[in-house]
Amino acid sequence: MVVIQSESPSPARDNDVTRICRGWRPRHHESMQILVVEDEVGLARHIFRTLTQASHELTIVHDGETALGEAEAKHYDLIVLDVMLPGMDGFEVLRRLRGAKMDTRVLILTARGEVSDRVTGLGLGADDYLAKPFAMQELVARVSALGRRFPEKAPMKLQVGDLVLNLADRALYRGPRRIELSAREVTLLRVLMREPGRIFSRTELCERVWEREHEYGVKLVEAFISRLRKKIDSPPLIHTVRYLGYTIREPE
Repeated sequence: MVVIQSESPSPARDNDVTRICRGWRPRHHESMQILVVEDEVGLARHIFRTLTQASHELTIVHDGETALGEAEAKHYDLIVLDVMLPGMDGFEVLRRLRGAKMDTRVLILTARGEVSDRVTGLGLGADDYLAKPFAMQELVARVSALGRRFPEKAPMKLQVGDLVLNLADRALYRGPRRIELSAREVTLLRVLMREPGRIFSRTELCERVWEREHEYGVKLVEAFISRLRKKIDSPPLIHTVRYLGYTIREPE
């Protein structure tokens, strides 16, 4: 194991796939412990410098087996996981993490234009994705957004106004009234309620709820949003943002 300080990094070797780089900085309320799994050493070092400068603490590994060992040995706030890895690929790493009931947030790195990679990753339990090549500023923004999205351990209940969704038994209440939903309606509502006020595009909802991205899936979103509104919206909570998508927020 080689310890590398972000101010004066040591030389890297392209064939050293077990090397771990750690960057230590004083933590503040927005800093996170991040595990980066990336086999391209040059890109890994760039990510290391960028995120340590953003006051995060990083561990970098270059293969899936090492990543699993690290994730099991230490609590991380976020895992940045490349899909294309030597040996065990990123999908298998993610599958094993979720199979072991590890709920660490995961941001997957995919090839640009590979919709199937994004859909597969989200279906396996990834929280977000970023297509290569990407700007480092966007990586920092995605990492920060994930930190804001789940600042504490995921709650057992989600609430927007007087609408309450119990995640344990998927029971939904609007005030004292219980509302019956299908499994797919619960999944769609859960995505919206986790981030009240955020605008979700129809395409993103397709990927997160139906794990597909095409016109038919987009029309499904519109149909299910209409069904949810009929069941819960009095007064309205789900709003259409023209040209952008949907959001849920408390009544004004």
